[in-house]
Amino acid sequence: MKGLRQARVVLVHWKRFTGIELDVFSSLKNFCDSYPDYSYHTISNYLSKKKQPFENDQIKIERKPILTKLERPELPKGLFWDMRYSAINWQKAYQIVIERVLSRGDENDWDVMIKFYGKEKITDSLKNEIGDLPELIIDKVCKYFQLNKNQLKCYIKTQSHQKHWI
Repeated sequence: MKGLRQARVVLVHWKRFTGIELDVFSSLKNFCDSYPDYSYHTISNYLSKKKQPFENDQIKIERKPILTKLERPELPKGLFWDMRYSAINWQKAYQIVIERVLSRGDENDWDVMIKFYGKEKITDSLKNEIGDLPELIIDKVCKYFQLNKNQLKCYIKTQSHQKHWI
């Protein structure tokens, strides 16, 4: 799932209220602020230690994961030394980001990039858009993404430029 991260919400199943069967809160703190009869620390400790829902005769409270869109990948700022990191538009600048991470990042950075953009977008960029990668990186990219050099725009581009014979 590209560009997603996991967050949690608090689901409250009401047993005694008619008409309201389920409430969703962004945090347990928000629930306890809305319903002060319930102790944040007691419920939090219960949910954290037992890893199961808190339940009594009135309610059942559980934490559930949800997926939210990542705003940016967690890549090292040093890869983008020539750019204002906080101002990078990660969606529009994807070609630059992919090229920079492939050229200068390690495999962990590659994994973060793949999680953010998705393998399909990266391979499509390699085939059709990214025009410059060092030869050593081309070999590494081909092995990692199971591609043939002739599929890469950067390889085709270097083959079409004649080099001096000296």
